[in-house]
Amino acid sequence: MKSNDNDLNIPKTCPKCGSELEEREGKYGKFLGCTNFPECRYTFDLSGDNISLKCPDCGKSLRFRDSQYGRFLSCSGFPDCKFAFNPEFKDHPDIFCPKCNKTLELETIEDKKYLTCKGKPQCDFKLEWVDSKQKITKRGYYPKCPDCSSELAKRSGKFGSFLGCVSYPNCRFTFDPERENQRVLKCPECGKELDIRLGKYGKFVGCSGYPECRYIFDLRSSEPKLD
Repeated sequence: MKSNDNDLNIPKTCPKCGSELEEREGKYGKFLGCTNFPECRYTFDLSGDNISLKCPDCGKSLRFRDSQYGRFLSCSGFPDCKFAFNPEFKDHPDIFCPKCNKTLELETIEDKKYLTCKGKPQCDFKLEWVDSKQKITKRGYYPKCPDCSSELAKRSGKFGSFLGCVSYPNCRFTFDPERENQRVLKCPECGKELDIRLGKYGKFVGCSGYPECRYIFDLRSSEPKLD
């Protein structure tokens, strides 16, 4: 860690396994990653912007962050405080105006989105809700078939889960990281080759472009992800 060492909210060691953290640069900005990767996948976002809003659960500052689900506000006290706010979600928690403590709501004004105070017009607090600078791909996708470029989908057979081409029976391509000599797949996020890696719980597939690209999938899980 470098210049951020004086921030009390930034962990000095991994809170999950106790290993050292190192500063890295990813496609969504700087973050701290556990040196025990891939056994431990803890990360701490360093790219979020500190703003005037406070966490209603613990009182620490909220920060803008980006994820697979879009832009959201997260407590700077994470992981001790897991408060998160996304106004696009139907059942989101309330956050409050720093001026008058009334509830904030998402409002569109002249084609831009803002968090505005429900106490208006007496209270004029307004914070622009800026969309993510980069498009974040939706979770739940696998690489394309290297034979016919169709989608690959998770299948189950007598030997466990594998990826199979959706164009079957016209295309019979399959992929199982537990088997030897598997074809190389391309990352659906950045186009680089995917590597078969051995983790604590077995084999998984991750992008060779890590840490800039953090796409992985594990056929024992329900869906792939950008970790």
